[in-house]
Amino acid sequence: MSRIAEKRAELPAWIADALPATAAAPNDIQSAAREQITQWGLPSLRDEEWRWTNLRNLSRQTLVPSAGSAVAEVPHPISAVLTDALVIEFVDGQLKTLPADLPTGLTLTSLEHASPEQRAAAFAPAATTPNDALLALNTASAQQGVVIEVAANTVLTRPIVLQWQDGVVPESFSQTRVSIQLGAHAQATVIESVLGMNQNLCWRNTVSVVTQAANSQLHHLSLGLDGDHHLLTDRTFVTLARDARYHSLNLQLAGQLIRREIDVNITDTGAHCDLFGLMMPRGKQVLDTHTRIIHNAPHTTSNEHYRTIADEAGRGIFKGRILVAQDAQKIAAFQDSRNLLLSDQAEIDTKPELEIYADDVKCSHGATIGRLDPEALYYLQSRGISFAKARGLLIVGFAQEIIDEAPLPALVDWLTKQVTRRLGGTTVAE
Repeated sequence: MSRIAEKRAELPAWIADALPATAAAPNDIQSAAREQITQWGLPSLRDEEWRWTNLRNLSRQTLVPSAGSAVAEVPHPISAVLTDALVIEFVDGQLKTLPADLPTGLTLTSLEHASPEQRAAAFAPAATTPNDALLALNTASAQQGVVIEVAANTVLTRPIVLQWQDGVVPESFSQTRVSIQLGAHAQATVIESVLGMNQNLCWRNTVSVVTQAANSQLHHLSLGLDGDHHLLTDRTFVTLARDARYHSLNLQLAGQLIRREIDVNITDTGAHCDLFGLMMPRGKQVLDTHTRIIHNAPHTTSNEHYRTIADEAGRGIFKGRILVAQDAQKIAAFQDSRNLLLSDQAEIDTKPELEIYADDVKCSHGATIGRLDPEALYYLQSRGISFAKARGLLIVGFAQEIIDEAPLPALVDWLTKQVTRRLGGTTVAE
């Protein structure tokens, strides 16, 4: 390959023009990130972590930076299920409202008004290679976001809901930052839920930074249930201290292109993480999740289960990596990727990875790809159930194990209905 062919593509002008001229984060981190993204451009298929996900169509767009919207917020359907939720509303990436009736021990601060210490924590992860180009872009650009702090020994009984309304203004894009910090022995549930508005094309690039102190517990849900024309690139960094517990549920049903990355760093003994996910691409959707779990301490555990159901010409991508450091003895790490193809045009790429440098560990990983069992379909039809209903029952049953990981029974029932409606061609907003 010639040197000209190896040259990276330049950053699209509409992105470069939107980069801020001055840095606003401590230690000039935003200036450094600006230099990185200008040099790297958007990730391409030549970057190892992006070789299955093509952003070429995004680079061909001409989107405008979101400046907020005067359009009234639309109540999200999840509000009817979690009536006691503490709702943080974003419209096209712009923070609109924060709940006023905060329980003791919970502090919410907009990124604009965050202290230098809060900003330093929010902008801590640094991009190191072109694989991290979207992290660098977010670090260089993000001015909107929220800092969620749960004080030590605080047990929140009300869930925190980040309601993302994307696409209110068509052909817009935004860069947002979310920081979640749990003190020692704190417990919380944070639910991020996307509502795609008016089927408008839009792009949101979000970075979330989660820091959990000793013995803290966090349920973190990402629900992409509506809006088949929006694009989302989202990266979450999680750091777990001694005996901390992190439970992630990633449920993606909608979106033209959804790319989620979850990086978990287990830093001390006794810590544990659960990563559960379900993706259901159809049409020409591309739904992609990359996970990375690093066991940096002995006597730690992780458990990961992902399922993908691809229909029509939809494409699902899952890459899960578990790294066990040299001194991380006596750890247990399990990863499972199960995938279901519903049409001849659908495609699923899955790549589980283990990288182990310790010698006293229990680790396993596996992946399967198949179709609906014809014998199971025949059995249900022989009992008087129509083909369409039998097919739906088997698909929902395949997904149910992941849905059941939702922390609230009412949420489990609601999510099951959304998956069922998805199979019937309706949307969550109907």
